Amino acid sequence: MKNRTFFLIPVLLFITAWVGTGCLKKNAETPNAANSFDPELTVNYSITQLNTKLPTEGAPILIDSDWTVAAIVTADDRSGNFYNQLTIQDTTGGICILLNLNSLYTNYPIGRKIYVQLKGMFLCNNHGLPQIGATPAPDNSGVLQASGLPTKEISKHIVVANFPNPIVPYTTTLSEIEIAKVSLLNRLITINNIELVNPNYDNIYSDPAIATSIKLQDCSGKKILLRNSNYAEFQNYTTPSGNGSITGIYMIYNGVPQIMIRDTSDVQMNNTRCDGTTVKEPILVSIDSIRKLYTGNDTVLGDYKITGIVTTDAANKNNGNAGNIIIQNGNKAIIIYFGSSTTGVPDLGDSVMINLTGSTLSQYSNALEIKNIKTAKVTTLAAGKFVTPVPLTIAALNANFNNYESVLVKIMNAKIATSGNYSGSKTINDGTGTIILYTASTATFASQAVPTITKTFQGIATPYGSTNELKIRNPVLDVY
Repeated sequence: MKNRTFFLIPVLLFITAWVGTGCLKKNAETPNAANSFDPELTVNYSITQLNTKLPTEGAPILIDSDWTVAAIVTADDRSGNFYNQLTIQDTTGGICILLNLNSLYTNYPIGRKIYVQLKGMFLCNNHGLPQIGATPAPDNSGVLQASGLPTKEISKHIVVANFPNPIVPYTTTLSEIEIAKVSLLNRLITINNIELVNPNYDNIYSDPAIATSIKLQDCSGKKILLRNSNYAEFQNYTTPSGNGSITGIYMIYNGVPQIMIRDTSDVQMNNTRCDGTTVKEPILVSIDSIRKLYTGNDTVLGDYKITGIVTTDAANKNNGNAGNIIIQNGNKAIIIYFGSSTTGVPDLGDSVMINLTGSTLSQYSNALEIKNIKTAKVTTLAAGKFVTPVPLTIAALNANFNNYESVLVKIMNAKIATSGNYSGSKTINDGTGTIILYTASTATFASQAVPTITKTFQGIATPYGSTNELKIRNPVLDVY
């Protein structure tokens, strides 16, 4: 269970959202009371006309003409799914406005009419998405993009008008927008007969540590991404498992179509799925039963759950990486791999129940593991529980290593062959045979001196390629 490198695909700016059984509803009351005041400014430009001026990516252009557009706010920052931005549309098209201000919904709620005086603003192409804002600045990849309008400049460019105004989403299909449809960018759309590709894996709207893309599909298999922010209020809400409709802002990132919801009431997926199925309650099985399902190739698991006690100690960093845990029940154990950047994994001694539905049984460096799983699938039942290690000789362990893979074992009357510190590979011998005691260089105890006298060594039986290894959690606990 060595360290792994985890790569992330670049994603659209602070986007977010998705829906589920716990529904974050639109608040019927907005901070702005209804009013009919309209300054009736002269409108001499449309959003579609503006979008025709869209520059090539990375080259924002200054708008130096006295153009004014009138539009309705279709997405604000109330739920936290959008950040420092408003999406607006008129009868011709939509665009995103970047604003360096929080709580925009208090002055510019969904349904508010606004006038945008464009002179002095910058128009940019953010990886294919039209946006307007202030002086260009490099994004995370070093590409120039428009920045948010400074707070003191907002009233100069945005003039509020009457509220509320009705917004009718454009109803479309994935066939129509499968290849990014420029005329619909930043428009509020509705797609019917759609569902999550893998509701068992994407069971919450977003990973708590990073914005998340969820795959959606229609009944013909055409797909689109639902992009969710990890700062959205509904980040940890349960996503829906059925088929239905989704309403949101249509976007694009490097040619890939995406949709972004305002809150979870934009997702109504309570019908039977395309294949006629519904999600089943997982059945409780043993760890050994799950291990026996592996036949040499990655296997997507059905409706199963397992229980066990966490035997790995993330705090002392000899698990491989922070996204790994091992759970054991009886004399069988298995690795659960949440991902190298995952935080908030269960701790040593936690008794857990894990819903495995939709996860993948795989092999990494000859060790069985369950991957494609999120921490939201874990229910902690109790803390402070500990597993009794299986007492073995090194000869018995080596002879049946597959049976004890990932199990906490105890080797008595053993001695490390050479002096030095724990870091790296050390050979231990109990008179019946030898095995490698492996300690990662990043372990908190890596620089501590190893004992030079006979000791008992507890640790996790860990295959690494063709090598049998024993990994202690920390010397205080496992060497005595």
